[in-house]
Amino acid sequence: MKKKISLLLALCLLFGCFMTACKKENAAVVAPNGEQTQTGEATEPYYGTKEENKFVKDAATAYAVVLPADAMEQETFAAEEFVTFMEQATGWTPTVKTDAQVQAGEKYISLGRTSQFAAAFAAQDLTAVDGTFSSYFIASKDDNIYIVSSDDYAGYGVLYGVYDLLHDLIGYTYYHNDEIYVDNVEKVNLWTYEPTVVAPDFDMRTHSTAYIYCNNLHNTRLRYINFSRGPEWDHTTIGHSQVSIFITPMDYGMDYPEWFVDPNATSVSQSTNQLCWTAGGDPESLETLQNTVAEMMVDFIDFNETATFFMFGQQDTEYTCYCDACKAAMEEWGGTSCGLQIAFMNTVIEKTEALMAQKGIQRDILYPIFAYKPTSAAPAKLDANGNYVPYSDKVIPHEKMRIFYAPIRANYGFSLDAPMNAETNANLRGWDAVCDKDQLMAYFYDLNVRYYFANFYNYTTLGSMYADLKEADVSYMLSQGVSDSNTICFDELRAYCISRLMWDTSLNFNDLAADFITHYYKDAAPAMQTLFDMISDQNAYFLGAKNPGFATANGVIYDTELYPRPFVEKMDEQIFAALDAIAHLENTDPEQYELLKARIMKEYLSNIYLKMALYKNAYSDAEIEEMRQIWNYYIEYWDITKGGEGNNVTNIFA
Repeated sequence: MKKKISLLLALCLLFGCFMTACKKENAAVVAPNGEQTQTGEATEPYYGTKEENKFVKDAATAYAVVLPADAMEQETFAAEEFVTFMEQATGWTPTVKTDAQVQAGEKYISLGRTSQFAAAFAAQDLTAVDGTFSSYFIASKDDNIYIVSSDDYAGYGVLYGVYDLLHDLIGYTYYHNDEIYVDNVEKVNLWTYEPTVVAPDFDMRTHSTAYIYCNNLHNTRLRYINFSRGPEWDHTTIGHSQVSIFITPMDYGMDYPEWFVDPNATSVSQSTNQLCWTAGGDPESLETLQNTVAEMMVDFIDFNETATFFMFGQQDTEYTCYCDACKAAMEEWGGTSCGLQIAFMNTVIEKTEALMAQKGIQRDILYPIFAYKPTSAAPAKLDANGNYVPYSDKVIPHEKMRIFYAPIRANYGFSLDAPMNAETNANLRGWDAVCDKDQLMAYFYDLNVRYYFANFYNYTTLGSMYADLKEADVSYMLSQGVSDSNTICFDELRAYCISRLMWDTSLNFNDLAADFITHYYKDAAPAMQTLFDMISDQNAYFLGAKNPGFATANGVIYDTELYPRPFVEKMDEQIFAALDAIAHLENTDPEQYELLKARIMKEYLSNIYLKMALYKNAYSDAEIEEMRQIWNYYIEYWDITKGGEGNNVTNIFA
């Protein structure tokens, strides 16, 4: 082992400067924006049918991309993406024009509600895409192709339709920002599409990792939305605000102490300034509180002219108010804090909408609230047939309310129907009964919160959990990744697989992972696949044999039983095998070699972490020093700053 580690260290030092310059370079065709693509076998088609003897581009015919004169932002970007990747695959640069510029008899791909689309599909019912973020309509007519989405959300549905079209035409598959696949061809077969509405299983999707948040193009191409930085969510009210960012005890506690759990709280970070949703049982004071919240909401809405979601999120507490008035009200509204919260917010929304109308603000706003910790339980009950139904009409959410169910107590290593997830599953079924279609959202904490350097594998349960959420009519799905730092543990693979599963829950995670590993690690793929499978199997064994319970979600999932030393050494063997597999590239294709080596070494950081955390005494001072230098180099290379949520990377060699 010492010889192998020494070799790795020497390579780190020898190629340090060169690697920094080349770490995001990858051979093949260079796009105008500097990104790279790989070519190889095309993957399976999505929705259309290939016409073998008709071509989108050849010496005789060239299709134009047509946009409406008033094209939305993402429709325009969709046209740019089509040009970028078609040019990479074929060398042909499609012409982009407005619908007024189309000549008689010209062939085209129409994006958005062009005059050509209006003429070809005048009677087409687009109800299924109206108001959606991601759905799109696609059809062919007279060898032209048409893609249309909702007029809302800047035309993202058209963009996603173009990505699917590119997949069919040239095999386009986006794995990562420096690993984009397209075919390398001279001619592109035309595809025909019967009139079809394509709708993902979750209309809106987020995977909250630091890299996705910091790279908007990466975020967009994975078909995620940016929960905290994108245009869809108001950034002031998002999260645990409960608008008490402004309605604080410091400002209102003297005059209205009944509004707060503790009117003497002085910091919004303190759980004690949670609002009391009954205002201490004083109807007049409660109305004043609701009026105040509504006025603030209107101010936020008026200030942020583009956002759709304005959140009323409870404080991040283990409890809500349990004054006598709240306890009495909870008995009337299903015995749950969230039933009380819904009743409070129903009135706030009505007041907010009325104030908006008075001010002439004509916007379709949605108002999410959390179902989280003390508000996780749905205000529902079982009927005589054993089915969940709303506790009463009083707990039915306003049609513009959204329930953001965030089961932080779930065990994500097991399926929702497992015994340890009985409460989470019951709550989900209850919320499904209380909410109308599209009102329910989900926020999953499927990550190793405390130890970013130890793999957290809930991959065997992702598919079934997402399927259960789809069955419950969840419209928005958020997966909590490592959001405060770049990280290891197959983070790129996870982002890709989750994006695909959120779009289509019927896909198989293992198949997606294998496809990713093949394209991302290339010659090193067999060894990296073995490593991935080893860790997945070990985690499955540990969960089944030891049943560590909630700890699997909260991070205490590494120890000598889960990672015995012989197993960690076998993990090392796969890393070294992966490096051996790419060694031939060092002289023939040094840029590719450096890129692949960096990807492999990123995963080697987990091995070093486990060895130092669990078996430090088993290694000599020289071996530890060599690992320390490798660790320091690649921690900086990959810009990894946190070792757990909110915790900086510590000196594991001390």
